[in-house]
Formats: sequence, structure tokens, C-alpha cells
Amino acid sequence: MTPKVTVLTCVYNGLPYLKDAIDSTLNQTYSDFEYLIIDDASPDPNVCKLIESYSDSRIKFIKNEKNLGVSDTFNKALSLIKTKYTVRLDQDDVNLPNRIEEQISYLENNPSIDIVCSWEHTIDSNGKKIKSWKRVFDNYGDFLGYVLIGICPIWHPSIAFKSNIMVEAGGFNKNYTRAEDFEVTARLAILRYGAAIVPKFHLLQREHNSSQSSEFAVAQAEVCRRIHAETITNFIKYSNQELLANFLTFKLKENKIKISKDNLIEIHAAMNELFTNINTKQNLTNSELQSIKRLVYRRVGYGVFAAPIITKLPSILFYLAYYILSPFQLNNLRILASKAYHSLLKIRHLFKIN
Repeated sequence: MTPKVTVLTCVYNGLPYLKDAIDSTLNQTYSDFEYLIIDDASPDPNVCKLIESYSDSRIKFIKNEKNLGVSDTFNKALSLIKTKYTVRLDQDDVNLPNRIEEQISYLENNPSIDIVCSWEHTIDSNGKKIKSWKRVFDNYGDFLGYVLIGICPIWHPSIAFKSNIMVEAGGFNKNYTRAEDFEVTARLAILRYGAAIVPKFHLLQREHNSSQSSEFAVAQAEVCRRIHAETITNFIKYSNQELLANFLTFKLKENKIKISKDNLIEIHAAMNELFTNINTKQNLTNSELQSIKRLVYRRVGYGVFAAPIITKLPSILFYLAYYILSPFQLNNLRILASKAYHSLLKIRHLFKIN
């Protein structure tokens, strides 16, 4: 009888952590699955030797004749998977024992949900826990809302999904190399698939210097900014797209917009256009729309929401009100103040002012 679950691990090199990943999969409380491992032409011969040393009949091992890269290898895997569900595991991470059982149970018991992730612990190269990640979704509004502020709403190291929805969405797009996971997630959100976060820890996500997220952090950030901007373009006219993409960015220290009364009114109008168009295009329920608004305003502050009122105040009161209502944006003010202070110190030193 064909199992209903495939566990997928795409491998490129992967030593010395690959053994931990494989062992953590084979020792799950849920055992009726196929384990598809695809090696993307690793130059280290010990990688294939390790995989081939396992005699577990659940393992289906495939070697790429040439290196295809992350996207094409993942899409190749999708074409081979025939099971209802797919559970993804990266080569350097570790499944906790109940992961497959509890994630598949969640998907089975929530038919409107198409893709899930779980809470994660981050571990260092020695397996020591250094961080923990927890997030909750109330509804679809949260799924899309995180994308609108430039955050991948689900953590891909711990995802499980209905295999057919990933195929329908088109799989990974190699034009977004280094951030393929964020791009396909944004696409799934725009296509209105259902997502959830299983409120249990199911994964040890390994952080080490040779991981792709560490090695290609700058390139990844640039691609993520592009995905973020393109997502917003789906819902707003082009003239306002760059303005909102810059303002809504998750990394507020990169927000280069200087707040003034005029541009705050412009941002307020663009934000209203965004919410109106999302509501219409995505056919949101009231609770979904409120979730998006709550998440967005929690990130950027309520200064934009109150723009029609506070922009009528004298300038000093306007800025005071804006930053009180937008505490996260205070970081930008601190950065500007710090730059101004250091510039004054340089001028003072240059002219030897006592």
C-alpha cells in the first residue's frame, strides 16, 4: 500500500550534519512514509557513501548527474512525489520525534489548510539550543499580512504541505535564487491557499557558518526585497508601489523614507488603497481584513492611521504624536540622531572647536 507521506531532503554536500537529519527522520513516531533523498551532484563522495550505508527500505535515493541547484532539484522531487503530503527536511536540521505524526494529523484534521510549519529551536554547530521561534496565525489575513511587511510567514525548514498544491503553484522559481522559499510562499498567499503554524516544537534548525542562509545573506536579502515589492504590486498602482514597499519593509532600519506631513498623507492614501484592493481581490472576510491591518499597523505604527488628524498639528506636535503612535519607527529617528551627532563631532574635531 502506498504511504500518504513523503519526507524530502535535498542534499548538496551536507556533512557532517546529514547523518543527524537522516536518523531523526527514520526514528519518527510516524513510520509509514517514503523518504526521498536527492543528492545534487555533491563533489564530496562521502555524502553518497553515507546515504547508501542505510538499508532502510523507506529510503529512495536519487543522484543528479549534474548539479541542478536548489530550485530545479526541488521541482524534480515534486515530479517524483506521488503521496498526498510532503514533509521537507533540510540536510543540516533535526526532526523532533513527533514531527511527522503531529503535522500530518494537523493537516488531516484541518482540510482548509494546505501548508504548515511548526515552532522551531535554533541550534548551533554543536547542537546547543541558542534561540526559539514561535508564531501564531489567526487566519488567512495573517498569512498574507506577513508577506506585505516583507517577512516569510512560515518557516520552511519545518514545512509540510499537500503535494498537489505545491505542484499547482508551480514549485520553486529559480529566478529568485537564495529566496525561493519566500517567493513560493508569497505566491501561495496571493493564490489564497491556507496556511497555519502548528503550535508545537517539531524541529531543531541548525545555524552554522557554512549554511546557505549565512553564506549568501546579502544576496538573499536583496531577492527578498524584490519579492516584497512585487507582492505589493499585485494590489496597488505602480506609482505607490515603491513608496509602500520601502515603508512596509520589515527591517525598519532600512526604511529610508523621511517622514513629513505631506508624505505621511501620501502613505496614508496608499495604505488605504492597498487594504481596499486586497479586500476586493482576495475576497476577505472582515476578520481576515482586520488581521492584515492589525499586523501591518503593529509593525509600522499607528501614526499612518492617524495621519488625517496629526498632520493638522504644529510640526513639533506632529512629530511627537507620530513617534508616540509609531514606537518601532523611533529606531529610524535614533539612527538619524546618531548620524547627526557623529557628524557634529567630526565638524568639531575638524575646526578644533572646544
